[in-house]
Amino acid sequence: MKWIKLAVAGGLGLALWGGVTTAHAAKRVTLPAYPQQRIFTFKAKGTKVYSYPRAAYAHSKVLGTAQSKQKLWTVDKVVKIKGRRYVRLNLTTRTPLQHGTVIASRKAVNTKLVGGYVALSQLKAHPQISRLKTLKKTAYWTTTTTHDFWNMPAGTLGTTAAVHYGTTYGYRTLYAIQSLTTKTKKQYLYLETATGKAIGWLPANAVVKGTYPNIVKRELTRGGLTANKTVATLDSGAHIKIGIAMRGGQIQRVVLLKQNAQTLIYDYQDGQAVRKTTRSATGKQLSSQSITPVKTLKFKLVAEFDIHGATYAGTITPAGKIEIPVHSAWIA
Repeated sequence: MKWIKLAVAGGLGLALWGGVTTAHAAKRVTLPAYPQQRIFTFKAKGTKVYSYPRAAYAHSKVLGTAQSKQKLWTVDKVVKIKGRRYVRLNLTTRTPLQHGTVIASRKAVNTKLVGGYVALSQLKAHPQISRLKTLKKTAYWTTTTTHDFWNMPAGTLGTTAAVHYGTTYGYRTLYAIQSLTTKTKKQYLYLETATGKAIGWLPANAVVKGTYPNIVKRELTRGGLTANKTVATLDSGAHIKIGIAMRGGQIQRVVLLKQNAQTLIYDYQDGQAVRKTTRSATGKQLSSQSITPVKTLKFKLVAEFDIHGATYAGTITPAGKIEIPVHSAWIA
């Protein structure tokens, strides 16, 4: 099942529109020449669509007529005849990667107008991008793996597709080399790896500026705490970790790192956990409260991937030993 899913993802990765970077060398994204890949609607219902440009082929067949002024179309070929442009129609598509299932069922698309030609003047353009600019290479990192990487932000051009799962490049430093702003003021960043491999676009609010931090160390040492520190990685792919700070044979602090890069921090006093604090990926305090003192701390951490995951449920003993009697895994 997993092999099949990866094969589907690989196929999508090859179906990129002209101008997008290859998987081997990061290049700046350039938009296809207008009007290719832009989003259009028909100006009027009943507009005839021909098998070939009518101006060049007088006996071109009528494939059908436009039935809607709202249906979205894109253009995959442009020809110029006697100074007038004619375009070949295609459907707009937004192809996500499949989560929670191996292969998603797709309804067959049947429309006579696909592949037909119409004069560009008979279409109304709906530009989605207001700005596309190059950036000085800037470090960012992702706080979650729920956002997949796209060859272009969904809906900005007529054909867009997700090309990498969010889990593939999670929890590492990435570099933005371009930014995109839509007409509705949404911000996106085009990212590459440290070695210059192009990845794709993410919403700007899905990343944090700066290099990927050692989150567990940051919280174990917060407030100047000095102690012997150990860190256990339960699932390196999902970045589930437990950090323990001990001094004089007693636990001083426990840090649980969740998959969304949030941390649960337990501060101890006289060998017992007495306070629980939750912090965001960037270290912002979200909550903090005293708890009933407890010597043996219970925890539950969940790692979720695309079609599988695992649950780790256990305890941390007063001696700082991590015990996980329940380790269950699942697959869709």
